[in-house]
Amino acid sequence: MADLNDISLSTQDILKKQFKTKVKGIDPDEVDAFLDQIIADYDTFEQIIEDLYGQIGKLQGELMTDQRKTQDLQQKNQDQSSRQRLNQSEDVRTYIPTSRNSSSNFASANSKQEPQTERSTNMAIIQRISTLERKVYNLEQLVSGLQKQ
Repeated sequence: MADLNDISLSTQDILKKQFKTKVKGIDPDEVDAFLDQIIADYDTFEQIIEDLYGQIGKLQGELMTDQRKTQDLQQKNQDQSSRQRLNQSEDVRTYIPTSRNSSSNFASANSKQEPQTERSTNMAIIQRISTLERKVYNLEQLVSGLQKQ
């Protein structure tokens, strides 16, 4: 792994560099050697940058994994608490007929029955419908809560 200690030139070193002059100008061998140092430093910088991007990618992957685990745990806790609330809120009340022959309560509408029996039968039906509606509503709320997340 590349390190910043591997860098041999600073910006000031490059800025203040003075080349020796020869008969036809500056010494090309000296310029080439200096440019070789600059190229080596650039290679080191590129390696450091690649290493840092690799570390960033690794950390982002770990972060996403941890976030998924957290969301899964929250979802499980919410599902469990929703089921507990659903189970606690639904006391199933069923109608128990007073007479032994309950099928006579559901006989044809033209037959004459006592008003008390008819009222209790209607109340039983309404209670059953109400209980079923509550169950359906609670299940819809549970499903819609799961779909939103």
